[in-house]
Amino acid sequence: MLALLVGMAAGGMCRARTGSAAPADKVVTFRFVPGTDMFYIPWAGNGTELERLYTLIDAYRSEIAAGTLPVYVDGYCASLPTPKENLNTAFIRANRVKSALIVHKGLKEADFITGNYASAYGELKDVVVVTLRIPAKKEPERPQPVREEPKREEPPVTPQPRTEPASQPAQEPVAEAASEPSPSLRASAPEKPYCLALRTNLLYDAFLLPTLGVEWRVSNSVGVKLDGSLSWWGDEHGKVQKIWLINPEVRWYLLRNKRFYAGLSGNYGKYNVYKYMVGGLFSDDTGYEGTLWNAGLAVGYQLYLSRSFSVDFNLGLGYMRSEYDSFRIIDGTRVYKDRNRTKNFWGPTQAGISLMWTIGGKKR
Repeated sequence: MLALLVGMAAGGMCRARTGSAAPADKVVTFRFVPGTDMFYIPWAGNGTELERLYTLIDAYRSEIAAGTLPVYVDGYCASLPTPKENLNTAFIRANRVKSALIVHKGLKEADFITGNYASAYGELKDVVVVTLRIPAKKEPERPQPVREEPKREEPPVTPQPRTEPASQPAQEPVAEAASEPSPSLRASAPEKPYCLALRTNLLYDAFLLPTLGVEWRVSNSVGVKLDGSLSWWGDEHGKVQKIWLINPEVRWYLLRNKRFYAGLSGNYGKYNVYKYMVGGLFSDDTGYEGTLWNAGLAVGYQLYLSRSFSVDFNLGLGYMRSEYDSFRIIDGTRVYKDRNRTKNFWGPTQAGISLMWTIGGKKR
């Protein structure tokens, strides 16, 4: 062990004599509040660190612009439940620091080398570290003493014509490529949790109005849904429930996890009900036949059960209009009570508890 330490010390002394030096890194650390991605400048000394970074940028602006001194921006996050959430948050935080340098110091995206990590930086779990790897100046080499060789008399030699060697082009020093973080550690833009979802409204199914639908997740924040409902029970001389209904909807998924949504929704369909499951909700002795349509706002929340299944809770509010005839059945004959009636209504237009089977995308 002692020999090893002596050897290491001797190696360090030799390197010092030859004048080589390691890069003098300038490191600036910004702290973030756990669970958020906002860059709070007055918090935890970030303001002082930012001013120090601005001073370094001003001092080495020409080297940064020439591409010889890249600005390394590394995001670290280890305070969230999953590696993906940590990596996405580190990505957003690093971009916020870069944005401050681009806006206030005029840097460009090409001036940065970015890395994002779902891990802690030492003992710090929520930081962005900015590093300038400034090469240290080399010390001039000390001249070595010249040893004089003893003069020897050589026999005379007949001079021969010399052929000059072909001049070799001077080789340019090859700069080592700056090491970049592994692509697997880089955070990408948030992906949509699924591409397609097949769905059925369990609430409508319970009223013997089978419903099937499909949703296309256009992006992480936008979805387009279309449901269709159909029941064809009974006949015109007794209990009857004949309904068809279509329900298109455009949704905007909100908040961090994109589970809550709001959207625009509508319904259009025709109905003929009398003393069946739906008809029994209105009157025991009156039937209704007509058309309806509505439009309004929809809100909802998706509860994730597994990688492939979710439950969608949905409620619609808006305007509804129905044009209908009312009737009774007397001795097996339909007797109309009112013809060409209309009803306008403001309030709930739809409700749903839907089971979803999600296909494709990035499961969360």
